[in-house]
Amino acid sequence: MKAAYLMDTVGNKQARGEIAMIKVVVPRMALRVLDRAIQAHGAAGVCDDFPMAMMWAHSRTIRLADGPDEVHREAIAKLELQRVGSTT
Repeated sequence: MKAAYLMDTVGNKQARGEIAMIKVVVPRMALRVLDRAIQAHGAAGVCDDFPMAMMWAHSRTIRLADGPDEVHREAIAKLELQRVGSTT
């Protein structure tokens, strides 16, 4: 919500830290939820009877589509170091 608010009020450039954070956290959480669902269904979770394995594969691909997590983490780190450096 904060990232969306910042995007609307100050623009994407000013909200780039929050956007990068979302790009790391959301796909990881989606994979975590899907992984738990697959675990709960046992072997059925990876067969064609349920869509979970396909959903997991698509979600994993999303983590690479807009740049790997490491790229976003590096952007977050640079922004945080700039922020900390400007306050001292």
